Amino acid sequence: MTRLHRAIATAALTVAIGAVAVVDTAYAGPAAPANVAASPQVYVVQAGDYLSGIAERMGVKMSALLAANKLVVTSLIYPGMQLIVPEGGKVPGAAAAPAAAAAAVYTVKSGDSLSGIAARMKVKLSALLATNKLTATSVIHPGSTLVVPAGGSLPAAAAPAATPSAAPAATAQYVVRSGDYLSGIAPALGVKLSALLAANKLTVNSLIYPGMLLNVPAGGKLPAVAATNAAAGTSTTDSRIAKVLAFAQAQLGEPYKFNAAGPDSWDCSGLTMAAYAEIGISLPHYSGAQVEYGTAVDRATQAIKAGDLIFLESSVGSGVINHVGIAINSTQWIQAPRSGDVVRVGSIPSTRVIAIRRLVSTG
Repeated sequence: MTRLHRAIATAALTVAIGAVAVVDTAYAGPAAPANVAASPQVYVVQAGDYLSGIAERMGVKMSALLAANKLVVTSLIYPGMQLIVPEGGKVPGAAAAPAAAAAAVYTVKSGDSLSGIAARMKVKLSALLATNKLTATSVIHPGSTLVVPAGGSLPAAAAPAATPSAAPAATAQYVVRSGDYLSGIAPALGVKLSALLAANKLTVNSLIYPGMLLNVPAGGKLPAVAATNAAAGTSTTDSRIAKVLAFAQAQLGEPYKFNAAGPDSWDCSGLTMAAYAEIGISLPHYSGAQVEYGTAVDRATQAIKAGDLIFLESSVGSGVINHVGIAINSTQWIQAPRSGDVVRVGSIPSTRVIAIRRLVSTG
């Protein structure tokens, strides 16, 4: 082979090797597909949900939840609405797992309320809610079951009877009327004030309100008018309003917290929303939206009644609703006033009342 032939062969080999090297470098395996953004997780709003509670269950800050969904703290949410789960969060779990066989279980009865069940189980409302993955606005129905929290016990009536026995006679009950007071009711029933307080687990400072039911102590009897009313039956309206006010009363002394709806802290509309949820009326968690519910009451021509929602404007003449509370009677209400304050009873203001709405007709 001549020198020229050797040079040509060497050059060709070099080109071939180079081509192979180029191909090997480019073909390192199948090309990786371009990154495709994963579909965001979505949470479907359930009845009784509120934004701060959803954020906590997702494990994210409320600000992140609002930003991801282009909402503000006063935005309204509703059952069936879809919310995007912010980065780092998770979709809250679905229904609670069935209670262990060993857990004590209470069967809800007609007329029950969450706060009343908690008191009879001798546990805090917050413990009952946490154990059963409920909120203060959750609706319970006769026949549904609730797990008794640790440290609690089944109410006596819920425990199965060892042997059949005759049903005890129903306890006579007095229906509180406008103008009633505890030291006046006791002699009307023919009993001492201490006996009336003990029979109803009250103190001399306990709040009573129209429609509230009081057990008549042993040895007492209903006044003639009360007996007639009892025979006719307590009106559905009275019992429903009594349940609303009983729930609100049970929260007295608990702290105000913005955008809170229980179980141990409240803002104004969170308290009214949870109280009316006790009788199956669903309200939004916003005073400016609650004013659209029920029927209007004209204070100039109609008396305020127990259960009416009282709405205040931010300043006289502003027309901007910024507060709501529940009337106990024509002059007093229960409210969660402001940061640094607690749920309390007070006089209905003479100014800034911009609207009064009645959610339960009194006939």
